[in-house]
Amino acid sequence: MKLAPLAAVIALGLSTSACVIIDADELHTDYAQTRGVSDSLERLQGARVEGGDLVIRVSSNGCTRQDDFSVESQRRDGLTAFSFIRKRPDNCRALIAEGVELRYPLDDFGVQRGGQIRVRNPLVRP
Repeated sequence: MKLAPLAAVIALGLSTSACVIIDADELHTDYAQTRGVSDSLERLQGARVEGGDLVIRVSSNGCTRQDDFSVESQRRDGLTAFSFIRKRPDNCRALIAEGVELRYPLDDFGVQRGGQIRVRNPLVRP
């Protein structure tokens, strides 16, 4: 009959142990500013490559869409560098704490699978 409390403790431990926090975002932001990266670059909550897409996570007040951003890409020595600049502010009133994900097919920018990419935007915590 002591199995129920033990199961509850194990379940609680498993539900809280899967979180990893990396506290390096502010160093990246400071580095970007000292390197002269434009202040117009959107601060990203995250970026990753998934399948053949570059997926970025940006803050949103409920109306953020992919066409609200201009994407600049530069290719040199097998590396493609991306910069995301917001063209229109999101003036809606629904704050979405986790932001929204936007997908950009890497094929559209001439990046082949396995190609090296770099995102120049600063990263911030959501």
